[in-house]
Amino acid sequence: MSKNHLESLLKQYQARDFDLSTVNSASDIIHESSHYFDHLATLSGQVLLVKVYNALNELENGTENDSIIDYLNTLRSWKHDQYAHSLTTRIKDPAFQNWSYNFGREFGVDIFDEPNSEAFMTATFKHRGIACGKVPFSIESLWETNAMWAELTYHFNLAILLKDEENRIIEGHQIQNKYTSYLYDSEMLIYSLAAHLTSNFANLGDFIRSFKLSKALSSISLNLPYCYYSQVKRTKGTCFRGITNDLLEKNHSLNPCAVFLALLENIVEAQVDLIKSDFSIDIDEILEISGLPNKATLEARILTEINQLDIDSKSAPFSDAYSLQKKNGINIFNNHGGIEGALNKHPAFFIELANKSESCVFQEDLEETNAYSRYEENGNRERSMFQVIEKLRQNKTHKSAL
Repeated sequence: MSKNHLESLLKQYQARDFDLSTVNSASDIIHESSHYFDHLATLSGQVLLVKVYNALNELENGTENDSIIDYLNTLRSWKHDQYAHSLTTRIKDPAFQNWSYNFGREFGVDIFDEPNSEAFMTATFKHRGIACGKVPFSIESLWETNAMWAELTYHFNLAILLKDEENRIIEGHQIQNKYTSYLYDSEMLIYSLAAHLTSNFANLGDFIRSFKLSKALSSISLNLPYCYYSQVKRTKGTCFRGITNDLLEKNHSLNPCAVFLALLENIVEAQVDLIKSDFSIDIDEILEISGLPNKATLEARILTEINQLDIDSKSAPFSDAYSLQKKNGINIFNNHGGIEGALNKHPAFFIELANKSESCVFQEDLEETNAYSRYEENGNRERSMFQVIEKLRQNKTHKSAL
C-alpha cells in the first residue's frame, strides 16, 4: 500500500461516494484503524497506555524494572500468549460441520513463565474429531472481532448499493467466502474465537448479524470499569458450564474477556433477539439484561476513570507523548459512540481517523513518514524491554541453580 491509497479513499469518504474497486485497501485501513481505536478510545486501552509509557520512561531512565515487568505481565495476562504456538498444521476447511470445540479453565503464567492465580477460558478445537489446538480466549479475540466487524460492514454496505443484481449476488458470495475462510482456519482461531462463540450460542443465522453482536459485546467489555464487575448478573452456566462466574469472582482487575462471556451467556439465557429490523443494536438492552447501569451512566464513569489515569511523575521523558495520546483517546471516545465503540456508525469514518492519526506506515514510502520513524524507534525499545526480562530470567535461573 501507498499513501495514495489512503488519499483516494479519503476523497471518497468526503464525497460519500465509495468505489468497490478500492475495497481491498479500504478493508486494510479500516481494519487497522479499528485496532488504533481500541487501543486509545477504550478504558482498557487507556489503562494499557499508562503501563506502556511508564515502561518506556523506566527504560529511558535506566532505573528499576518494575514498570517494564508490570506492562509485559499485563499483556501476558490479557493475551495468554503461552498458547500462541500450540496449534498444529494449518487446516482451512469452510465446512463448519467438520469443526467442534469444548471448553476448559486454565491458569496463567507471568512473564518469567511462573504460574499465577489468573484463570481464563480455553477452547480445544477439533477438526473431524481430531484436536488441532487449545486456544485461549484472549483480548486479541476482542480486538480482532471489532476490526473484522468494521471491514465486513464497510464491504457489505458497499455491495448492497450495487445497482446490478447479478453483481450484488457475486459480491455477496465473495464476502461470504472471505469471512467464512477467516473463521474456519486453524491459524486464525485465537483471533476468531469471540465471533465463533457469538455465532454458535446466539443462533443469529448469518455471519453479519453475528459479527455485529460480537462487536457490541466486545466494545462493552473493553470499556466496563472494574467497579461494576460485581454487579454483572451471574449466569446459570448454560454455555460455559460455570466458567464465566468463576472468572468474574476470581479476578482482581480489568478482565474484558470475563465480561464478554457473561454478557453473551446472559443474552443466551434471556432468549432475546437484540438486533432490530434495521440491523441496529440497543446497547442499553444488553446492559439491562446483565444487570448493569445504562449507557450514559457507564460512559460518565469511564471518562472519570480515564481522566484519573496518569503516568508516574518521576522523570518522565515521554510525558508529552502520553498526554497527547490520552487526549486523542478521550476525543475519539466522545465523538464516536462511547462504550459501544461506534457500533451503529458507518465504519467508513475509520478512513478519516487513519488520516488524522498520522500513524500510518506505508509499504511504498517507509522512509518518508514520521510514523515509520516512530515505528522503528519503539520497535527497538520493545526489543530492549524483552532483553531486560531475559537478563532477569537468566539471573533467576542462576540463583536457583546455586
